Amino acid sequence: AAAEPNLVKRARLALANGETASTRAGDACRSGDYDKCDALLDEVKESVELGKTSLDATGIDAARSPRHFKDAEIRVRKILRLLDAVRSYVHSEDMSHFEAVRARVSEINDQLLSAIMKKQRRKK
Repeated sequence: AAAEPNLVKRARLALANGETASTRAGDACRSGDYDKCDALLDEVKESVELGKTSLDATGIDAARSPRHFKDAEIRVRKILRLLDAVRSYVHSEDMSHFEAVRARVSEINDQLLSAIMKKQRRKK
């Protein structure tokens, strides 16, 4: 996804990768492979961060043209739901790592929402 020159497509691909990585992290935790689960959680975080930085790099104003930002916010919200489903399978020793990843993904979701909902200044 990082090699994609089109920033909007890069963001979309990164977030799709984040979704599949969160699903695979859940499968790894359920099967007891906690090292793989930790690696996949890191991949989820990196994918969501890449999606956000790619959208920011486009220079598009999210309040004026919210389409791509709203798509990203919906995908990040889905990733958060998938992560919440994984929580019950995470080993107690790995819970702090899981919480850090979830907090970062939630923070990015909030940033996307606030960018979309930002008020426009009226020209007089």
